[in-house]
Amino acid sequence: MKLSVPRLFADVTAMLEDLHSVAVEGQRRDNSRDMQRALACQLRMGMMSLDTSLAAIKRSLGDDRE
Repeated sequence: MKLSVPRLFADVTAMLEDLHSVAVEGQRRDNSRDMQRALACQLRMGMMSLDTSLAAIKRSLGDDRE
């Protein structure tokens, strides 16, 4: 099933909100180094997922350019 472009943008918005929460959590002064590593990893994985979703929007629009 192909999702509509507005739905894909809604999914991107949700991802950005989740990533924002992780980034805010990373700003806490009392996080351990292990917690900071875990948060950084979550951000990296989220950014990769975001990139995949953005590529899906481009494909849906028939845009093959970078």
